[in-house]
Amino acid sequence: MYLSKTDFLQYLQCPKCLWLKKNNPDLYVRPNISEFDQKLIDEGYEVELAAREMFDRGVLVGGSNEEAALKTQELIEERVSPVFQATFISKSGLLAKIDVLIYNEFSGAWTIYEVKSSTSIKTGRDDNHILDITFQKLVMSQVGIPVDQAYIIHLNKDFKKIGEIELFELLTTTDVTESISQEYSKIESEAAMALEFLKDQDVDLSSCSCLYSSRRNHCSSFSVLNPNIPDYSIHDIARISSKNLRLLIDDLIMNILDIPEDFKLTQNQKTQVELEKSQKSEINIENIKQTLEQLEYPLVFLDYETYVSAIPKVEGFSPHQHVPFQVSIHILQPERKLKHHEYLADNIENAPLELVEFLHETIPPKGTLISWHASFENTRNKQIAEIYPEHSQFLLELNDRTFDLESIFKDDYRHPGFKGKTSIKKVLPVLCPEFSYKNLDIQSGTEAMESWRKTIFDEDLEESERAQIQKALLEYCELDTLAMVKIFKHLREI
Repeated sequence: MYLSKTDFLQYLQCPKCLWLKKNNPDLYVRPNISEFDQKLIDEGYEVELAAREMFDRGVLVGGSNEEAALKTQELIEERVSPVFQATFISKSGLLAKIDVLIYNEFSGAWTIYEVKSSTSIKTGRDDNHILDITFQKLVMSQVGIPVDQAYIIHLNKDFKKIGEIELFELLTTTDVTESISQEYSKIESEAAMALEFLKDQDVDLSSCSCLYSSRRNHCSSFSVLNPNIPDYSIHDIARISSKNLRLLIDDLIMNILDIPEDFKLTQNQKTQVELEKSQKSEINIENIKQTLEQLEYPLVFLDYETYVSAIPKVEGFSPHQHVPFQVSIHILQPERKLKHHEYLADNIENAPLELVEFLHETIPPKGTLISWHASFENTRNKQIAEIYPEHSQFLLELNDRTFDLESIFKDDYRHPGFKGKTSIKKVLPVLCPEFSYKNLDIQSGTEAMESWRKTIFDEDLEESERAQIQKALLEYCELDTLAMVKIFKHLREI
C-alpha cells in the first residue's frame, strides 16, 4: 500500500476518509468526478505536455508504479536527463511521480519541475502547490536522490493568444526552493504520521474531522462516517466558521432548529436560522416595488454561457478567460409581450465576435438589461470590450443598463426554501415550482460548457449527437432567461 501525493493531500483534509479508501474500500465513497472535473484533469495533462516541449529530448517513464520506479532508477544511474514522470517509491511506502526531472552536472544533484495548469502558485487549503512539490522532494530524499533546486511551471496570467503560441511566453517558471525548505520538516512529519495512521486497524469510524467544516468542505465519505447528521444541518449555514461549528457540536447541536437564539451569528446567518425555525418568508414588499418601478421597458433578460480553457483557443484571450459561446435573451415589452432570441456558436474562433454582433442586432437601444448574478455577464462584456475595442462603447453601455435580479433576494426577499442561498436554481423551484431544470438534459453551466466543447472539438462525435447536444444547450440557456422572467412576474404581483 503506497501513499501518493494525492493520497497525502486527502489525508490532510480527512484522514479517516483516506483510511476507508485504503483499508475498507467497500465503505469508501468515491468523489463524484463530473465531466467538467475530467476536463480540468485533461487540461492539466495538456499543460504538462506543453511544458515538456520546453525541454530537449526527454525520456518518458511509463508502466506500473513498480516498473516505472525501476526504469527511473536505471535512468538516474545513467544520468539521463530530462526525465518525464520519474517515479520513486520509498521503503516507507511513499510514492512520487515527478513531472520533469533534470540532472545538474555541476552540483551532481537533480532539479524538480512541477507543472500546474493554474495562472499562479496556489497555497490554499484545497490546492497547495508548495506542499505538492515538497512531498515530491521528500520522497526523492528518502530514496537517496539529492535535489538541489525545485521549480513550479505554471500559466502566465498576462499571456494573450496572438497567432502561434510561444511556450516561453505562455508558461512561467518560479523558483520555490526556499519555500520547500520552510515546509520540509512539517511535511516529513505529517507524511510519517499518515503512514502510521493507515496501518492502524482500530480506527474509530463513528465520525471524522470534516464534522467541523462547512458542507462544501466535507469529504466524499462524510455520510458514512457521520451517519446521524441531518441533510440540512448546521453545516449548511452560509459561511459558518469552524469555530462556531465546534461550539455547536460540543453542545450536541446538529440541527439548525436547535440553535439557541443568543448564539452569536452574523445577521445573514441569523436570518437563515430564523427562517428555518419559523418557516415564514421575510418580504419587503415596498422596497421590491420601488426597485421594480425604476426598471425601464423594454426589459431585456440576458444570460451567457461560456467556455474556459487553460491554454487559450481564441485570439486575444488569456488562460482560463471565459469565452462566451451562447446567449439567451427574452425581451419583455410594456404591453407584456414576450419574445425570445438566442445565439449558439458553431465554432470557437469567431464565437465572441459573432455573439457581440448578435447583441447589436437584438438588444434595443433603450430599456433595462436584467441578469442573475450580473457581475458575471458584466465582466465578460468588459473583457470582450478590451479585446474588441471597436465594440467597447456598446458593451460598456450594456453594463450601465444592467440590473441584477439576484440582489432582491439578497436584500428584500428571503424564504426558508432557499436554504440561505440566492442562486436561481434555489429561488425558481420555490417561487415557480411548475418550472424546473430537472427534466433538461443539461442542468448546469459547467455541463453546458463541457457539452459545447464536445460539439466543437470531438471529431468522433456523430452529427445526430451533435444536433441533440445543441438542442439541449438551447433549451438550458432559454430556461435561464425564462426563469428570470417568471421570477420577475412573481415579484411584480406580490
